[in-house]
Amino acid sequence: WTFGALPLGLAAFVVYRKVTKPPREPIQKKDWKKDVVYLYQFPLLPKVRTISPFAMKLETWLRMNDIKYENIFTLKFSRKGQIPYIEFNGEEIPDSNIIISTLKKYFNKDPEDAYSKREAGIGHTVITMLENHTTPTGFDYRYGHHMPEFLECLQVAKFYPSGNGVKMWGMIQPYGTRFRSYLQGTGRHELEEIWEFARKDLVAVSEILGDKPFLLGDTPSTVDCALFGHLAQFLYIDIGFPQREVLVKECSNLVALVERMKEKFWP
Repeated sequence: WTFGALPLGLAAFVVYRKVTKPPREPIQKKDWKKDVVYLYQFPLLPKVRTISPFAMKLETWLRMNDIKYENIFTLKFSRKGQIPYIEFNGEEIPDSNIIISTLKKYFNKDPEDAYSKREAGIGHTVITMLENHTTPTGFDYRYGHHMPEFLECLQVAKFYPSGNGVKMWGMIQPYGTRFRSYLQGTGRHELEEIWEFARKDLVAVSEILGDKPFLLGDTPSTVDCALFGHLAQFLYIDIGFPQREVLVKECSNLVALVERMKEKFWP
């Protein structure tokens, strides 16, 4: 009963808040400047900068393409219920992949232009696997089964606005994560089976990388930003991720890629 009641109660609360809260303003940044990206993301934390691999991917992509941006640190989610999101030329744009696609077209900057359509297709496929299969196993580990260690490691209560809010989050999130994982299907497996799913993903990407400096070749592209953002979570948050053990023991080239991206775009 506890397993089912808490997520359902949380869902009912979310629906209630959506129905009763006042209409949302179209944008938050009233004094915006043309062609400046206003990046809304979680407050910064030690060791890994952000708990959002999607924010790390997006901010690295902005740096890689020399696009002017300003950070706005917040716990307020976008109209789609996602974070990070941006405001750009008076419009809110959620979802890191939609944001990147939009900015590629607007600024006519596409790092995939250095590669063939086949190579760009490989990059797209790796991002899709990473964000929809590999990373959820990490969320399952840290939120579903190791939430106290996660909050303590990153000192979240110290750096986020409300210590009591973080405490409540720590109580509720494990139930919500496990419930969602069960509905999605992953949570129906034994934990060791889930970690093996992640291992196979990481080893596959390691094979694609080989001895190249970046996944597709000599220059970084969008997929390298995604790999950096997502793999940094495993490598820099020291809570015993089984994915980290795989990276260190079996995929040293991926670890080197993360360090290469860090040195290049986060000196």
